[in-house]
Amino acid sequence: MKNRTWKVAGILGGVLAISAGAGTLVRADETSTEITNDNSADSVLEADAWETKAAANVNTYANVRTEASVDAEKAGVMPKGAAAEVIEKEGEWTRIVSGDVEGYVKTELLAFADEAKNIYQETYGNQGTVTASSLRVRNTPSLEGQQIGSKKKGSMVEILSQEGDWYQIEHGDGSAYVAAEYVQTGEATAVTVEEYKEQQATEAAVNVGNGELDLLAAIIQCEAGGESHTGKVAVGAVIMNRVRSGQFPNTITEVVYQSGQFSPVASGILSSVLSQGARSDCYQAAQEALNGSNPVGGALYFNSGSGRGIQIGNQHFY
Repeated sequence: MKNRTWKVAGILGGVLAISAGAGTLVRADETSTEITNDNSADSVLEADAWETKAAANVNTYANVRTEASVDAEKAGVMPKGAAAEVIEKEGEWTRIVSGDVEGYVKTELLAFADEAKNIYQETYGNQGTVTASSLRVRNTPSLEGQQIGSKKKGSMVEILSQEGDWYQIEHGDGSAYVAAEYVQTGEATAVTVEEYKEQQATEAAVNVGNGELDLLAAIIQCEAGGESHTGKVAVGAVIMNRVRSGQFPNTITEVVYQSGQFSPVASGILSSVLSQGARSDCYQAAQEALNGSNPVGGALYFNSGSGRGIQIGNQHFY
């Protein structure tokens, strides 16, 4: 079974992390994490599966060590909210398996069972990727249900619940249903030290093509023109997170114009803003996002209707 990689990058000023050397809590000004997707759909969606699981209850990341000691070597890194299977608790330490990483994490840095599930879902939600070339979207969880739309292969969907062989997903301003067998889900887990170091070394290296600053400023104006400066930067940060993520195209242009992702593209509003030029405050926000400013951590989505995630102004980021 192949693992996909989700790369999540963000600036989390003044948050706590575990130091690589001494294992003590330190201030972390900038962090980046890489999360593998192990295609374990049930572990994300089924409540019972969390009875033996834990999640990293930290603001940035927790170290996984080869032995139950702060002096032991690091086996890997668990980003905020990442899930793990609990092997056993040993006093101050818990032995876990998370993705390809096995080792020990300070028990105080983990949440367990239902609390772990809540932290995971607050951090990552329940997202899936369409694997069929064109997946029918129906108004009821049945082949007899009326088709009200379709999703192309590679499209991301937000899963609300599972009803038998069907997923209930967000659709427009409401919800609809798709056949679960054609939606690949996964679980955010730990990564090895080597993978983490590689991500830290490369996550800032995003190639910006000609006109992409203009495009980023324009989509920020379309999506957050009435929001605060932080709200504008947040929208830009989501786009940059997508560029780096491995789940989306790897250029700003391809991310913005990806089918079904940003409504101002389809409505023609983006084209209008581009023709006139975006406002200076939106250019400033775009430049800051390009330079790494990120008030939303690893968020890949935003909307004005969802109550979960990080709220900035009228938008929720998750």
